[in-house]
Amino acid sequence: MSETFRPALPDEIPEVARLEAHSFPSTTRTHQWWENWLVHGPHGGLESLWVAEERGRLIGACQLLWLRQWIAGVAMPVMGLASVAIAPTHRRRGLAGRMLTAGFDHARERGDVGSALYPFRASFYEQLGYGLAGEAHQYQLPPGLLPDDKVERMRVRLVDTPEDEAAMRAVYAEASQRLQSGQLDRTARSWRNSWGGEDQAAVVYWGESGQAEGYAIVRYRADLPIDKRFLEVEERVWLTLGAQKGIYAWLSSLGDQWRELVYRAHPEEGFGDRISEPRLPLLSNPGWGLWFPSATLLRGPMFRVLDVPEALGMRSLHTDEEMTLRLDVDDEQVQENRGPWRVRIEGGRMEVEPYRGGAVDATFSLPMDTLSRIFIGALAPWQAVAGGLAHIDRPEYMKTLDHAWAVPKPWTFDKF
Repeated sequence: MSETFRPALPDEIPEVARLEAHSFPSTTRTHQWWENWLVHGPHGGLESLWVAEERGRLIGACQLLWLRQWIAGVAMPVMGLASVAIAPTHRRRGLAGRMLTAGFDHARERGDVGSALYPFRASFYEQLGYGLAGEAHQYQLPPGLLPDDKVERMRVRLVDTPEDEAAMRAVYAEASQRLQSGQLDRTARSWRNSWGGEDQAAVVYWGESGQAEGYAIVRYRADLPIDKRFLEVEERVWLTLGAQKGIYAWLSSLGDQWRELVYRAHPEEGFGDRISEPRLPLLSNPGWGLWFPSATLLRGPMFRVLDVPEALGMRSLHTDEEMTLRLDVDDEQVQENRGPWRVRIEGGRMEVEPYRGGAVDATFSLPMDTLSRIFIGALAPWQAVAGGLAHIDRPEYMKTLDHAWAVPKPWTFDKF
């Protein structure tokens, strides 16, 4: 192979933009649009561009974004993979896999312990060690089906001052660190991408103490034909039960203006138990006898561990139990991850070092895509073993391992 992989140079932006336009053809994403995106994108610019070159010509490109992602209460350096483009003349040659594998080494060298992306095809990225790491239950319903609470609704105010925006950001930061797993550690640049559009509105819930305890961002889908318009809830975060009630009540009050609300619920939110009628609109999905469709399952984000000892050493655990584990990882792209590793679980942390023999409580063997899902909380160890995705030689330690890795299912608002 005569390919080389490296960071892009400033004068290569126009050529990279042409590659992106070939891979993502669109009437609105012009060549100029791509040049601007590659330099001034919401999550990174020139510093994140990675290219494949053959005989002096660029044949592939992608973004290796510099991100930090909150996982189990720790903001970890993570490479966000985006805008993967291959020249039309070089498809179906395995080039993307080789380009990304070289990108993994580059990301590891700069200190990234994991990687996150949204896939064009999940099976392709599973072969590269990524695992699905996010689910949402999408509901379509009249706003009035949400529970109203006149008292809590009065604490919800429209975001229209810099102080309101600062309060919204503070709520996001606290929830990402303390209550959720998977959200990005947002910069001012990424916040501008999430909030501030002319077709958006946001509210903050203010608690009795005068502190912000929750917020919601909605988008007015008035760009659609009148009979298909809806109100889209893009983000909702709360720190207290009162804030949750207040935001539900505020959304419920919008029924006079909007016939339909599209709401994406966290799998552990219990949203279907809060609404008065959980059915999807008639004929939107087939039923099953007397069973009726209630929500659509959405899946999207994927995650990959790039550096096993560093990532495990950073991750906090929710257990006081102790055990010593031999960890065997099947990683085709990053040989340094394979181990075997000696993992000591103690004091809510993991100490990881190469396994050189000696007694352990159990041996846990699994491929990288499965380890990645367990790491971020998308899959419990017992589910991996029960589904044939992992193996443990002493099942009596399964409960201890499950307790150690337990964390809320991942939840990511940002798109990149």
